Amino acid sequence: MSCEDEHYHSHSHSHSHNHNHDDNDHIAPIPTSSSQSLNSKIDTYKVTALNMANPTDDLPKLFKDTTTKYQIKPVIRSDCDEQLIINIPFLNGSVKLYSVILRTNGGSYCPRTIKLFKNDKTIDFDNVDQKKPVQTITHPHVGVADYDDEDDDLPEVLQSDDDFVEHFVSRHKFTGVQQLTIFIENIYDDEGEEECRVHSIELRGEFTELNKDPVITLYESAANPADHKNITVVDHQHVTQ
Repeated sequence: MSCEDEHYHSHSHSHSHNHNHDDNDHIAPIPTSSSQSLNSKIDTYKVTALNMANPTDDLPKLFKDTTTKYQIKPVIRSDCDEQLIINIPFLNGSVKLYSVILRTNGGSYCPRTIKLFKNDKTIDFDNVDQKKPVQTITHPHVGVADYDDEDDDLPEVLQSDDDFVEHFVSRHKFTGVQQLTIFIENIYDDEGEEECRVHSIELRGEFTELNKDPVITLYESAANPADHKNITVVDHQHVTQ
């Protein structure tokens, strides 16, 4: 499919949003832990992306586990412009989502505005501007440094926690999630680039297997502070009612 066919939509986007504040806006987010990772519950080989420049085989590698957490290859890149839609289905179950942890580019290709949708399998670039996101988050200008375009110049592993950003979501809005859609709307674009770059995504929360007793990924009564050493935490108030 050509770039034009896959990503045909109007670029006259409106950036004016009316965000109603959530009831829990002024309450500190509840810390999460690595035991609440949902990445093993993602149906990785049914994950899809629109406007992705990479081969489709690269997409499952975006969802790291503890053994691959610090790998920064492959880098998922957008194609025609900076926008990217990623559809993430879960394995025969539903999720109560707590947070989204992103490791992105921290330079010219860093995502800025990200919209989250749940259980909508119809989202594409023809209609995403008319869809109402469950939550809109602003990703900080933090991440892996720019490297030359050649993959050979990019290290295989970068063992640093400084460029992971945890975005807490409104838990009562993200219950019963069978598919999460992430829409990267724009980037910081301080050098006129038209490409976003993402190194990894981790989702945290509770997983309930359909038609069976709940399987919950919380195994400790309190989060281990060591899980979050040097991780940037963002508590968002941009929740669309």
